[in-house]
Amino acid sequence: MKKPTMLLILLILLLSTPVMARSFGYGFGYYGEEISDGPERLSSGMEISLAYRPWLLEYGNPSLVGKVALGTDQDKEWVIPYLQVGLHVDLLRTTNHPFNFIAHNVVAYTPALGVFYQFDPTRETSTFTVEASLLKLSQKDFWYEVLSPFIAFNMDKGVVDSWGINLVRYTYFIK
Repeated sequence: MKKPTMLLILLILLLSTPVMARSFGYGFGYYGEEISDGPERLSSGMEISLAYRPWLLEYGNPSLVGKVALGTDQDKEWVIPYLQVGLHVDLLRTTNHPFNFIAHNVVAYTPALGVFYQFDPTRETSTFTVEASLLKLSQKDFWYEVLSPFIAFNMDKGVVDSWGINLVRYTYFIK
C-alpha cells in the first residue's frame, strides 16, 4: 500500500472516531436573565440545547454546544431571549470529590467554562457570552449542571449586555 493511501486511511479513521463515540446530546434547563443594556428586561423560562462531545479527556475536554431559550418576560410576553453557539470546556474530570453522595452510581466532577456567540432576536443584537458551570457532574451518558452563571458582553459598546443564571441543566448523550 502506498504511503499517501495509508495516511489517508489513518486520517479518516482518526476523524471518524469521535463520530462513532457517544457524542451527540440534547439538554433541557431552566434559566433566568436580566438585560442591563438598554431598557431593563427580565425573562425566565426553558433552555433547550444540543451538544457534540467528541472525547472524554481528563483535562480540557471540549464540547460544541448550541442553545435556544424560550420563556416569558416581566410583562408575561413570550420571548426568545437568546440563541447561543459556542465551546464548552471541562476543566478537569475527577471521581474523587465531595459530591458522590448525590447519586448511587459513580459520577465525575467536571467543572467547566463556556464561551458562546449569543444572538438576541428580540433586540437584534449580538454578544459574547461567558458561562461558568462550577457544579457540573458527569456520567458517560449524562451531564448535570446546577447554578451556572453567565454574563454577556456587547463588544461594540464595550458594556455588559445581560447576565443570568441557569438554575439546572440536564443533558443526555446518545450515539
